[in-house]
Amino acid sequence: NSSLSEIAPSTGAWLANLGSPGFGFDHPVAIVALNADLFVLNGNDTVTELRASDGSLIRRIVGAQYRFSNPVALTTMGNVILVLNSGPVGSLTEFSASTGAFVLNIHGGAYAFDSPAAFAVAGTHVFVADKSNISVTEVDAVTGRLIHMVVGHGLASPDGVAIGSGNVWVADQYTSGVTEISATSSAVLANKTDANGSYGFWQPTVMISTGSDVYVATPLGASPMVTKFSASTAKPYWFMCNTNGPYYFSLLSAFAISGENLWVASRSGANSKTPGALTGSLTELSLGSGALIKTLPTH
Repeated sequence: NSSLSEIAPSTGAWLANLGSPGFGFDHPVAIVALNADLFVLNGNDTVTELRASDGSLIRRIVGAQYRFSNPVALTTMGNVILVLNSGPVGSLTEFSASTGAFVLNIHGGAYAFDSPAAFAVAGTHVFVADKSNISVTEVDAVTGRLIHMVVGHGLASPDGVAIGSGNVWVADQYTSGVTEISATSSAVLANKTDANGSYGFWQPTVMISTGSDVYVATPLGASPMVTKFSASTAKPYWFMCNTNGPYYFSLLSAFAISGENLWVASRSGANSKTPGALTGSLTELSLGSGALIKTLPTH
């Protein structure tokens, strides 16, 4: 509904809803925090910056120089905000977090951005997963230089990226697995699937890392789930789904980490009688054990 909701993580209490025309929210697709500010990526090729403490508007970032084009993700790199544009001309846009000023747009045939879906940052290097080009592209975000492109090696439809313990992990929907790539050499190290029933992968997409561990969302199927494995060894720890607890997962779309807990966003309640069946739900679980803490809304 083109708005931003504020929720107290400790209690799950609803605090505020921002959605007036002044903010410029239009089908927001991603959000990132940097210092005291929040940056909201909108589907209409704009970014809204606001103050996290009181929700006041700081600025709207819009203009042809940014080359925003169907943006799908954003992240931070120092004092720079990076935006991933899916296209029709895929690209990476960088702008100053403090001033909103345009810094760089990385695009062109050498990068082979066709339908980039996700990215992650390691130092000043960015790893971009591209579904249509079936590749993972490593770029120097300071200079815009192409470093390396990984094609093949078990990739078929890369859709999520996370970085931990010096490794880049890529979720692949088509193979129902993950691919491990060295963040330093770009060498493909391993491919992991659910062949032995240890991971629970089924068309995995969204990923997030604590540095030592990786969490993967399997959004579809009869029992959507979240899987945890080691970022250094790929050892699987657990996978949680609707059949081993009231997690109410359905069309999992986003992760967030707060302290020792993991928050999971579901876009619907189609696979279970969720408290928020029509509008989706938020599930909070333990990073360590995967134990359910709470589901929102509660009524």
